[in-house]
Amino acid sequence: MRVVMSLFLLLWPAALWAEALDFPTALQEAIEKRPFAEAARKDAEAAAGAAGEARSRYLPRLTFSERFTWTNEPGSSLFISLNQEDLVIREADYYNNPDDRKDFETRFDLNQVLYDPDVSYGYRRAQKGAAAANEQARWAEEEAGFALFRAYLGLQQAMGAQDWAASARRQAEEVHRLAQERQAEGLGLKADTLQAAVFLADARRRERSAANDVAQAQQALALALGRDGREVRLGRPLQPEDFDTPASVGAPDRSDLKALSLREEEARLAVKQSRAAYLPRVGLGASYVFHDGSTPLGTEAESWMLHAGLTWELFDGFRRSQGRSRAEATREAIQWRRQEAVRQAILQRDEAGRRIEEARLNLETARQSEKQGAESLRLLQERYTVGLTDMADLLAAQTAVERTRLETIRAEAQLIFSLASRHFQQGTFLQTFLSSEEMNP
Repeated sequence: MRVVMSLFLLLWPAALWAEALDFPTALQEAIEKRPFAEAARKDAEAAAGAAGEARSRYLPRLTFSERFTWTNEPGSSLFISLNQEDLVIREADYYNNPDDRKDFETRFDLNQVLYDPDVSYGYRRAQKGAAAANEQARWAEEEAGFALFRAYLGLQQAMGAQDWAASARRQAEEVHRLAQERQAEGLGLKADTLQAAVFLADARRRERSAANDVAQAQQALALALGRDGREVRLGRPLQPEDFDTPASVGAPDRSDLKALSLREEEARLAVKQSRAAYLPRVGLGASYVFHDGSTPLGTEAESWMLHAGLTWELFDGFRRSQGRSRAEATREAIQWRRQEAVRQAILQRDEAGRRIEEARLNLETARQSEKQGAESLRLLQERYTVGLTDMADLLAAQTAVERTRLETIRAEAQLIFSLASRHFQQGTFLQTFLSSEEMNP
């Protein structure tokens, strides 16, 4: 019993990591755990924090300071006496050579911006930046989902090719068996048996290669899931029926394009901010101060002050005009990039749409060819058994059937890829499999 339990504990982790994943579950795991998608979400959080920082500039600033002074400088000594409210009229020579004095100054300062275009425009720009980063994070999730789909479909195709290779190997074994029987009965040539043996060896080689492709595809799927190369088994395979064909109306509704639009709006605000740099700034301040000659934070004397001020930079060496030119150029650069990205997205979406019908026709043709080839192979095997055809014809038919079977696998995978690519280029890939709650947990 202990031996059985030990074996179970040893094999349990492998069984856990080799669980079968259906596609929606794998998709959810990929967008949650893929590192680059998580990094994009953290970028969005950082951008939201930057917007909060910019917003805080509307609020007053309250600072506390404690300063100690010890001096016999005439002017400083006089002001310490005034601040401590203990100035005593003395002989004139005393003010030129005063005793050393100590002062603990406790200060509270309050500053409030009343008008500063940098504050308002800075906050609005930060809001646009946060919204753009959020859209970019959504696009990163879309990319992570599509990368998972490609890896999932890649493993599905590799496993289909592995099944095909195993079937081809079994068929080659059957042909080799028939050749051996005919040679044993004196009806076949030894050359036919050798030719069938070579054909069988090549089939075994292809099966081994297909197994390697499956192992590589499993590792790629683990990476797309955000795992460290652990084995993954597929659940229900993807089917063309899992995807509809979205309508091609207007520009693609993609988050990366939305992010570029928001960046363009942010750049427009930067241009306005550069123009507002010529305006004055207005602020309000207040302070409350304690002075004490012997005790930190002491309250031997106290005073307060209110002040308001306006600053207006009249000449800055043409810095603001250069900044305005830079902001205009940046806005135009982002505008052109967005236009280029939209055109590229429309081209890629339309190309994916055109490939769908092509892939459907390829799949239909491959299935018909496979069906006809299988029937021809069956008839040729019967004819070879009774000696009405030779080995070369039989192997040629077998090769043709294997080729059409593999073409069917590839054609179906290409149709699924074309349908999914159409959704991805349109920006609706995740919506096809995940609900809004799953996309925005």
